[in-house]
Amino acid sequence: MSPISAVSSFFTRCFDVQGRSRRSEYLWMTIINVLFWVLVVYALILAEGGFERFDGNDVSDGGMVILGLATLVSLLAIVPWTTLSIRRFHDMGHTGWLVALFMGLWVIPPIGSLGSVIQFFWMAFGGGTAGNNPYGPDPRFSRSADFI
Repeated sequence: MSPISAVSSFFTRCFDVQGRSRRSEYLWMTIINVLFWVLVVYALILAEGGFERFDGNDVSDGGMVILGLATLVSLLAIVPWTTLSIRRFHDMGHTGWLVALFMGLWVIPPIGSLGSVIQFFWMAFGGGTAGNNPYGPDPRFSRSADFI
């Protein structure tokens, strides 16, 4: 799956908890998310006058706009990230309720952080079920998943 088709699938299937999503879709979206946050931090540092002047304690109005927009984008992406995670678990043959379990771990922040790392590695390196599984056809070979 290409980065463009991963982004397209991410947004067109943002409310779809049925079916399966390939590992490549998850990895491309993770890479894009990391690049987004690198750009946000870079823009924030530039808005604050560079590395020498940025201390992280007192953020200017421009920096607050950047942080506000980044927060808005993150909030808008919660649902698509959740449904992508559910479909990714489906691809591995597991219930999508595991996403709720990992989210629930955030009640205890250190355990939630560890849970996020475990979930990332599980989803990034866990192989999908070959062939059909209870959640749908294998997206690697499905004609309907060519755009995904």
